[in-house]
Amino acid sequence: MGRQRLIAFGFALVCGVLAVIFAVQWRGQQLRKFSALEQRLRTNYREPIAVVTAAKELPENTVVEVSHLTTANVPEEFVQPYAVRAPEEVLGKVTIAPIAAGEQMLLNKLRRQEEGPSGTLSTVMPKGKRAVTITVDAITGVGGFVRPGDMVDVLWTVKAPPVGQEEGQILTFTLFQDVPVLAIGREALGGSRGASKAGQGQEESAAYLVTLALTPQEAAFLLYVREQGRIQLSLRPRGDKGQRVNVAPANMNTLMESVLGKEVTNQPPQKSTHAVEVFKGPERSVVTVNE
Repeated sequence: MGRQRLIAFGFALVCGVLAVIFAVQWRGQQLRKFSALEQRLRTNYREPIAVVTAAKELPENTVVEVSHLTTANVPEEFVQPYAVRAPEEVLGKVTIAPIAAGEQMLLNKLRRQEEGPSGTLSTVMPKGKRAVTITVDAITGVGGFVRPGDMVDVLWTVKAPPVGQEEGQILTFTLFQDVPVLAIGREALGGSRGASKAGQGQEESAAYLVTLALTPQEAAFLLYVREQGRIQLSLRPRGDKGQRVNVAPANMNTLMESVLGKEVTNQPPQKSTHAVEVFKGPERSVVTVNE
């Protein structure tokens, strides 16, 4: 009986030792596998990148403020091109396309405020206005110094029709005041510089195009007077925006009255006359004869 117990105890002891050996080996294999996996993860893993995202939906033409922004940690492979890393890069800029809440803020969807809208010309036109293009040269276009975004007055010089036997005078009117300039040539408001001929050393006789913003009625008047006389632009200073001045039509009378302080009439010169005696038999009469 004691011998059987000894054999059973020895057998159990051997099994226990073998179990411990197998457990240690299995644990070692698992540790090696885990170490290899950890090494691969460490090799492939990269820290997420903090990018600026929209805290809420931003419609087009929204000026970006601090309250519009938040940050998010994004894996490097999911960071969009043109993504912004710091809020300071986008504050004060304007969206040129809608940006959804949570979407990464991208530089190609933003513009500086001074650049103006980057879309078509219709996006920069004042509400209720129409774009009308006229041809000017270095003289009628203020020497080529008019640029998109400037304000101009439009003057019209025309020869008035004759009245009775009097020949018509040449008159100059200020047709429109404080007119926005939308484009010079193909250089539109907010577009790239250098696309226009104006101010680039063109000859004085070279003509170029100026696009103005007028009301529909003003646009019709401008197209009419363009065919009847000569149009001249007058550049306004920036500080005069919105101010209008009463300007009398210019002709010889108003010019002389302003310069000499007296009105000049257009009455024809008086013709000299002579009294002629006419005798018809015994009758005598006096007839006045003009030279």
